[in-house]
Amino acid sequence: MFDYRSVFERPAFDPFRFDQFFRGFDEIFREADRQRNLSIDSFGYVPAQMVEEDGKFILTVEVPGLTEKDVKVDVQGGALTVTAERAVEAPEGYKPRRRERSAMKFSRSYLFGDDRIDPENTVAEIKDGVLTVTVAKAKAAQKKAIPVKTS
Repeated sequence: MFDYRSVFERPAFDPFRFDQFFRGFDEIFREADRQRNLSIDSFGYVPAQMVEEDGKFILTVEVPGLTEKDVKVDVQGGALTVTAERAVEAPEGYKPRRRERSAMKFSRSYLFGDDRIDPENTVAEIKDGVLTVTVAKAKAAQKKAIPVKTS
């Protein structure tokens, strides 16, 4: 019933050369999209998630290809800082012919407040490209149920 035509379909005859004009825009946006997808790995954007459970916070950060030597976790002044760096070097005696994986460095801080976390009981573990940091709540910051009495 309806004849569907793509927005990008152009007429065969184009005296004003709009086809070339639009093709140039298509190429620009295609290249920008490709660069954006590469930048997630290349420039250090890492997805993270934090949940709160009884007595602790659990932070998970995706760090594919990194090992415990590449990742550093610090707690200072109520802030948890995750820093990681990946250096990409060719093995000795080899010259790279194509390099799509670049070096990466990132640092991200999560603020909790001075009296909310216990740095002594904070544990970090990396497994299958996911860093899991379990941050224990300080005793003063933990939820305490107060019984309500009738008078």
